[in-house]
Amino acid sequence: MKDLIEMAGLLGKKIAAHERCKLLAQAQEAVDADEAAGVLVREYHEQATKIQQLEAEGKPIEVADKHKLKELEEKISTNELLMELTKRQVDFVEMMHKVKEAIDKQMQGEKQPGQ
Repeated sequence: MKDLIEMAGLLGKKIAAHERCKLLAQAQEAVDADEAAGVLVREYHEQATKIQQLEAEGKPIEVADKHKLKELEEKISTNELLMELTKRQVDFVEMMHKVKEAIDKQMQGEKQPGQ
């Protein structure tokens, strides 16, 4: 098992060194450094959590709460830094999906007939 752990470590290093990973980190740093983007994300999470709690408790959700969430979603969707971060997240997830598919393919190839 030690060799598998070592190989996983090497894969982790390769992933961390990949351009998509670097671009994701840069986009996250840009968002973290931008106070307006941070406030927007926090407000969105607070509002989404509030609505989820109301739903879980079976309480009515006020129209104003729905409008506020929609307004925050629109602001997020037009914020350049957050749009870039979302794009980089999608690229990273796509890469990781391909990595997982490659691993799955190799594991399936190792199965014996009838197993």
